[in-house]
Amino acid sequence: MDDSKKFSVRIVSIDYYMSPPIPGLDFTYSSFQGGNVNEVPVIRVYGSTPAGQKTCLHIHRALPYLYVPCSDIVNDPENEGDACVRLISHALEKALKLKVTSGSKRQHVHSCSLVRARRFYGYDSSEQLYAKLYLYPYIYEKFTIVATSIFL
Repeated sequence: MDDSKKFSVRIVSIDYYMSPPIPGLDFTYSSFQGGNVNEVPVIRVYGSTPAGQKTCLHIHRALPYLYVPCSDIVNDPENEGDACVRLISHALEKALKLKVTSGSKRQHVHSCSLVRARRFYGYDSSEQLYAKLYLYPYIYEKFTIVATSIFL
């Protein structure tokens, strides 16, 4: 890539805020929810360029995600995989709506898919099945309480 087209920032701080989606820039529809998205995260990166200019970058279309192991649950990924992923994601969405937001209409799970990946910790040469869940970030404060009751 030509150096004139690069943009470099020395990061000083990063945060995010929730905002109504901007069509063409953000996710506006969630196939998992079957409807429009109410709020999306926008990441702000504060810093300075090599020339010393102050910057604040707004990054759209970035959602946090987590992996839930499915290898022990799914025997036949081709036939049972999608059902397993839907079951996990709907259970998580339901539990978060009941326990975290006291029945509010806030969305928690944006989408989900079945993926193959290697374990993050330790060495494992083989890939395993995981449910990859994309979440809206405002759930993290109380996620541990709910995850314990769902997955254990």
